[in-house]
Amino acid sequence: MQGLGAIPAIALALLGAAHAMDVTDQRNRKLSFDRLPERLVVIPIPAPSTFMTIDGSDRKIVGMNEYAARAMHEGIAAKLFPGFKQIQTGVTTGGDASNFAPNVEAILALRPDAIFQWANNNDVIGPLDRTGIPVVGMRVGSFENYVEYVKLMGKIAGREDRAGQLLAKQEEVRQSLASRFANLSSTQRPRVAYFNRAMNVLRISGQGTAQDLTIQLAGGQNAVGSAASISTVTIEQILAWNPQVVLLGNFDAAMPSDLYRDPRWQGIDAVRTRRVYRVPLGGYRWDPPSHESALGWLWLAGLLHPELAQVNIRTSVRDWFGFLYDYKPTDEEIDRILFLRENAGSAGYDAYRAH
Repeated sequence: MQGLGAIPAIALALLGAAHAMDVTDQRNRKLSFDRLPERLVVIPIPAPSTFMTIDGSDRKIVGMNEYAARAMHEGIAAKLFPGFKQIQTGVTTGGDASNFAPNVEAILALRPDAIFQWANNNDVIGPLDRTGIPVVGMRVGSFENYVEYVKLMGKIAGREDRAGQLLAKQEEVRQSLASRFANLSSTQRPRVAYFNRAMNVLRISGQGTAQDLTIQLAGGQNAVGSAASISTVTIEQILAWNPQVVLLGNFDAAMPSDLYRDPRWQGIDAVRTRRVYRVPLGGYRWDPPSHESALGWLWLAGLLHPELAQVNIRTSVRDWFGFLYDYKPTDEEIDRILFLRENAGSAGYDAYRAH
């Protein structure tokens, strides 16, 4: 009897050993786990919904950035991951989307098995390293960085197959668009400016950013020329660049109507021709790198080159939402995702209506 009673304990030990793993994060630090983490705190803004999509559940995340939760509340995420509303959001010291300083006391109270944090700034990751809890460092900025942290998430979730499928499906769209627009000359590529802030401050994405990749893949060119990374600019600089298309991101409340009636913007081609668009918001924002990035590429391609791109964005949304979430959005939900009402006064947007 004593021998039989030991069998479950042995089986559990073997099961735990089967899930033991080492991972190397994006600062090249090796982390060891004796089992798959079950309680995660995720501080980087785009990461919680991407992890949930890979894992197929919101159950493992016990703490997330309030700014990421805000985007999920504003979008359709409540239907896709109903449990995310219960996730604690006080894991930073507060403020806007640029503050990633950890609230260490609040994080420790959540008893996490692992913490995801940006690795670009030691001031925000160092205090977490000192807790002794494994900290998975992530890199921000390029789509290539996103690809690498999706692989990390797949391993930590025990869903490497799922992460691989997501990246393969995104790469298929990326290669298709790159091939379709490969022969466009510079004059055939509209000058596009992406703003992640356009209300109280003007912040624009330059070369090498994920938004720059979106513009290139969609058959455009970045209007800001050689400006790198994300820069705060003046209206005078924008007038000099004179973009033909303006994209308004989901990090403030700016809408096309705000620019159309603002006297400062009237000399800009994009305003005169009414080619200002609010970037869609689905399970997450389409403007930063995420599991929905391919939809952002397709959406913009259909606006810049409708004849050449031949995009049915509504069909694409249904296809991707089925793959990502096993969910079929209604026409009304797709309208809200695409900001159909807010973009209705902009050129070419009628093609994105349900017909």
